Amino acid sequence: MSHSDSPHDAKLEYTRDIEMDKHRYVVTVRPDPDDDEVRVIDLIGAAPDAEVIVEGRLIVHKNALPHLGALLSEAFPDHRLPKARKSRRRGYGKPTQSHRPWTDELKASLHGAWTAADPGAPAQQIVEGIAAALNVSADTVKEKFQAPEATRDPAKVVSVIATIMQRSEGAILNQLPRQSLDPERPGFRKEDGTT
Repeated sequence: MSHSDSPHDAKLEYTRDIEMDKHRYVVTVRPDPDDDEVRVIDLIGAAPDAEVIVEGRLIVHKNALPHLGALLSEAFPDHRLPKARKSRRRGYGKPTQSHRPWTDELKASLHGAWTAADPGAPAQQIVEGIAAALNVSADTVKEKFQAPEATRDPAKVVSVIATIMQRSEGAILNQLPRQSLDPERPGFRKEDGTT
């Protein structure tokens, strides 16, 4: 691979590594193998956590290269930049089981874990009940709660169950009423308030 000091050179590849605001971009300009008047520009950029934030290819006539920077600046002036969006790649940032349907077995596990979280029970009993319902060790559940008093917090109970079941908290909260469980009161059924 040859490198040149200028992206306008007709025969050589030009690569530039650029860092901006802790983001890393690599721009490669090379001649089109079928047309010496055309340049192929490849761009890839990554955030500090290595997530790819920009990737693409432009095919540009060499006479348009001097205008490319100004063109992009004109198309995206600072005050009109589109708002950054979260990645829409399937599964990105989602719990690993979020795409799977709720089977009867999963529903039973959720039901058992939620009813085991009766706030009237001792914290250790809640931990052991959730562990048994979700088929994990009590230490795993205890570690997720971090403190015994957290077993009394419905939001923390939802969070712990969601983490262990590899589901989103929203999925857990959505599923509880479908099983006649009160999403605001762990350990209670929705209809009559009984455990």
